[in-house]
Amino acid sequence: MQTYIAPAWTPALRNLMTGMAGGQPFELLPALTAFTGGTPVSEDDLATWISAASENDAALAQMRIALAGWDAAESADLISAPKTQQRRRAVYEKLGLAGPAPAILNERMPVAEEADIVISTDFTKWYDAASSERPDVYWSHYRDYLRDQKGWGGEAIASLDEASTQVVRRLSDPCRADAKRTKGLVVGYVQSGKTANFTGVTAKAIDAGYRLVIVLTGTIEILRAQTQRRMDMELIGVENILAGGEEDDPDVRKEQDYLTDEDWHRDKFVSHGAALEQHNVPAIRRATTLHRDYRRLPEGISQFRFSRADKSKPLNAPVNLQGTAAYVAIVKKEKSGLKQLIQDLKPLKDRLKELPVLIIDDEADVASPDTTNRTSLKATTNAGKRTAINEKIREILALCPRAQYVGYTATPYANVFVDPGDEIDLFPTDFVISLRRPPGYMGVQEFHDVGTSWDGERPTVETSNEEAHIRYLEGDPEEDEPTRNRELLEAIDAWVLSGAVKKYREANEGLSFKHHTMLVHESVKTIHHADAAEAVRSLWKQAAHSTSVGQARLKNLFVKDFQPVMRARTEGHLIPETFEELEPYIGQALQEIRKDTDPVLVVNSDKEIQANQKALDFQADKVWKILVGGTQLSRGFTVEGLTVSYYRRKAGQADTLMQAGRWFGFRQGYRDLVRLYIPAELYRAFEALLIDEEHFRAELRKFEGLDENDKPLMLPVNIPPKVQQSLAWLKPTARNKMYNAVITSEASPGGFKDLYGIPTSPTALRKNLTAVGLPLLQHTTSVPVQVPGHRESPLSFRLGTMSAPALLQMLDKHIWQEKWAVSYHPTLKFLHTATDDGRIKEWALAWHQPEGVDHMTIEGLGTVPVVKRSRRERRGDFPGSDRKHANAVLALAQGKSLADLPPLAGRGVVMAYLAYDPAGSGEPTSDDLFVLLSVAVPNAAVRRASDKIYWSVEAPEDKLQVLTAK
Repeated sequence: MQTYIAPAWTPALRNLMTGMAGGQPFELLPALTAFTGGTPVSEDDLATWISAASENDAALAQMRIALAGWDAAESADLISAPKTQQRRRAVYEKLGLAGPAPAILNERMPVAEEADIVISTDFTKWYDAASSERPDVYWSHYRDYLRDQKGWGGEAIASLDEASTQVVRRLSDPCRADAKRTKGLVVGYVQSGKTANFTGVTAKAIDAGYRLVIVLTGTIEILRAQTQRRMDMELIGVENILAGGEEDDPDVRKEQDYLTDEDWHRDKFVSHGAALEQHNVPAIRRATTLHRDYRRLPEGISQFRFSRADKSKPLNAPVNLQGTAAYVAIVKKEKSGLKQLIQDLKPLKDRLKELPVLIIDDEADVASPDTTNRTSLKATTNAGKRTAINEKIREILALCPRAQYVGYTATPYANVFVDPGDEIDLFPTDFVISLRRPPGYMGVQEFHDVGTSWDGERPTVETSNEEAHIRYLEGDPEEDEPTRNRELLEAIDAWVLSGAVKKYREANEGLSFKHHTMLVHESVKTIHHADAAEAVRSLWKQAAHSTSVGQARLKNLFVKDFQPVMRARTEGHLIPETFEELEPYIGQALQEIRKDTDPVLVVNSDKEIQANQKALDFQADKVWKILVGGTQLSRGFTVEGLTVSYYRRKAGQADTLMQAGRWFGFRQGYRDLVRLYIPAELYRAFEALLIDEEHFRAELRKFEGLDENDKPLMLPVNIPPKVQQSLAWLKPTARNKMYNAVITSEASPGGFKDLYGIPTSPTALRKNLTAVGLPLLQHTTSVPVQVPGHRESPLSFRLGTMSAPALLQMLDKHIWQEKWAVSYHPTLKFLHTATDDGRIKEWALAWHQPEGVDHMTIEGLGTVPVVKRSRRERRGDFPGSDRKHANAVLALAQGKSLADLPPLAGRGVVMAYLAYDPAGSGEPTSDDLFVLLSVAVPNAAVRRASDKIYWSVEAPEDKLQVLTAK
């Protein structure tokens, strides 16, 4: 490939744009001439370079970062509204660019008009106001690290810059006189860079004055260590890791985490250099290390030392924050470590009232939410009981009045179902930020074709994500082992073949693929992992990839699968034209895999296996392995280089299933090689989760921003009603995280729902009979008809019809028992929705006419049967409808004909009984009558999965400010 040679002035341009990015734009070309020592650069030169430069060019990336920052800035000097073409034109004018450069910049770096979604209360804009006065050493060095070491493009860095600023500006000003606590939630996508976001937030928070940062990392050590190393490497840096000592010092070496780390010795860890010598730049002290979660010192002395240069002023005064170190503790959500952290905080006593603290809760929907049933505890002596981790987090918040809590998750349902009325819990009362999809991310959308209409056209690998990336599984490990083994062997072959293509691209494009992994996930049970690992090892031995038989299999897979997909989706990367051209690289891939005798690595919670998991250290060495596991590979942990996934595990909760999608993430240089082997049912479940996730985000988008009075259209407490559930068997989250959740809308397809929770008050019963019961029965025919019943024994019904709006007008007048109204409301809400959009057109009325029962003469109905019904003890409602009767008329809701009623797709069924309660005294009169109703929604009305179930949360009314979009 021809390599573009950048002009000699581009390093100067990078430095210039780096300096300009934090302030206001000014004339670019004269400044660039000065930076190059007098060499003039014309606008034509600049335009030519912008057109030709590589996307990974550092100067181009920095220009993109600067432009994105100015596009989004809340700036008095750039009067136009942020993220508009008018704002961009104002920036070009400030830069002095009026020739060809603006048009080329607009094409290469368009204004990113779609922003993160922010639902927020009002806040003081301290961070924006003080931007020019505070240091930004840690943020600027982190930004440069992402650009220069990790190869991030300018668009990705600009997106991270903006998103992390959205978080920090909503935290409390660390220098404010009165203590203020903030609680927020950041919602990303699975494997989409949430760690990068909270690392950026941490960098900016330390620059701004926060002096204790606690990062909670989930419940497993392997994840905590991964987060520790990443923050050490990208943010904390060499000087802070050495804590001022020299690397050659024996005492320092004894405590050094990274003595054998290849990246440490290759200078891949960020270095802050002389910047740390500035008086207003704090050192960072590590309260945890790579191999050590939080532990108290042996003497029981607190690790934390916060000094005050001016003892007449509080710790959080600017003069004192500038002179004291910032501590970073990366702690897993485990009771022992958190307890020791709290024990070290308590001796600080009054100093804690002045200490700006930031708590980052990664995977905030795991362990952090309180899963005790508050309702059941209210009447017991355990009313104050909380689950262990929730209690510890709340204790830290109670100790630290200036603590800011920010949760991070891709699956927020457990967090938004927290009781918003409980002020001491972790509901994100101040803000919820939904991050936009980052550039280059492969998520559920890239593996599904939701919203695509083929119109008779056959999907191909060019047009269909499903055709390109999905390979369906049929063989069951327990019932059809031969098919399962054949499919698993194909997945292993795909892994070897994709590894060979990576080696080909390394040799011919200059790309580098340090890791190449495959995931096998069939169960969460450790006993099953051993069986699966042995099956993979056995198939690996049988595969014989170096023999003619193995090569023939690989060639067939290359020709039929990989070659067509690569040609359609290579995105500019090289592909081998023939299998023979690829053959030498297959050997290289196999050599990489066979460095260890065992290509399989089991990753689970078994301690013996964990002790041997150095091979899974993605940072220390290359990992070319097949990973077999469960929970540890399903939540938070990043599987680097993942290319082929063989996935069978079914989960009962949406968040658990979504988090298991480790194949989501960034696949730079090999997006076309990614394959997912999965059963069709699970694939469709992920599709339903995509619908639910996009619905949640779309609903937030509707209500973000301010109204005409500059007040938020929606507050975080209004978010829970936006949670939907598409699949009946897949609840949003675990049952013990949904004690506050209630269903607000439910279609209840496929059968009858009884509405039998009627009141006991005689007055209410008479109102129901007069306004609803009798008028409804009068819409039926006066002559009963016979319909087929159980075993063809005919049943007698009086039938009729009523328009859908007319029925709803009646039902809206119906009175229910208060406790049952809550249960019926979701169904009635759905009936309104489906009627409004035309999916329910008509209702068939079916009034059962039994023989051998009491009869009464009623005006407008004649002499009609009346059945006896007794209320159920304790429940207060009546027993359900007779299944024989329901089955006899259900055909009407299925779009079929019955008696004289022709088929109609949008027709539901209301089944009715005229009844009385024999518990009363004497013979029944018309005042004792009531009508029991059951409804069956027409099947055609439930044509969309998203119509099925919507969830909200129970909370005191005074806590739920109902705000509507204008």
